[in-house]
Amino acid sequence: MGMRIDLGCGNHKFRDCIGIDRIAYPDTDLVWDYNKRLPFEDDTVEFVMASRSLEYVDDLQAVMQELYRVCRHKAMVCIIAPYAHVGAHMVNPEYKQLFNEHSPRYWTSSPDTIIDEDEFMLARQNTWPLLTQGQAAMDFRVLRMEFFYFPVYQTGYDPIELSLLRQSQLNVAYQIMLHLLVVKKPISMEELLLVSQTAVFEEPEDVKNLREAVMEKDDGEQLFYMDHMRYREQRRNPEKLLLPKKPERRSKPKPRKRRLIGRRRRRR
Repeated sequence: MGMRIDLGCGNHKFRDCIGIDRIAYPDTDLVWDYNKRLPFEDDTVEFVMASRSLEYVDDLQAVMQELYRVCRHKAMVCIIAPYAHVGAHMVNPEYKQLFNEHSPRYWTSSPDTIIDEDEFMLARQNTWPLLTQGQAAMDFRVLRMEFFYFPVYQTGYDPIELSLLRQSQLNVAYQIMLHLLVVKKPISMEELLLVSQTAVFEEPEDVKNLREAVMEKDDGEQLFYMDHMRYREQRRNPEKLLLPKKPERRSKPKPRKRRLIGRRRRRR
């Protein structure tokens, strides 16, 4: 059995984990600045929880590379972080890193992904990996990517509409959760799909509570008119969306004959 670590555990260490934090909270097992090299041997960790902690690191790529070093093949990493496209997040002086649907593209050089291309449809590069040669070698494959939305977007929109809104304007989603698989040996796309369908995705209790609260809501009315965004998706994937129907033209009503009220005038 490998180790389980909670990076930036704070006051709520994840179950069965070694709590690591820069501050000696009651749940902290190891006081450590995780901007530095972690005090673990290579390939010794099987699970990492990083809940609302990586936004504070100095160099995100260096920390991800260090996590890749200590994790064994097929280890699971769960990241929960503020979503980038929020006005308050952009100006928060404590946030050194922000996350969106493109973040994991910088953590692998493999073109294999189970993430639907709708999740990065507004990117300039259509291929999944963005990790270039010369950057630190690592390979994290996304098994699951979930977004948490502000109340006005929690009902009334389908997944494609939410994806378009989230990527094209501010203050739609406020949080992202990623489950990543550490890959250190060759793995096929079929095996990756199998893991995504059979793995147990561990997550904090507060995340479960957020999801359950949304599921209890009734379907709401759309806040924004979406047809102008549907046209773009229709051009990319004609089989996914139907163009909105044009309103039928109504025939103009015939003018009604005016009726004379009162007595007719006598002809002279």
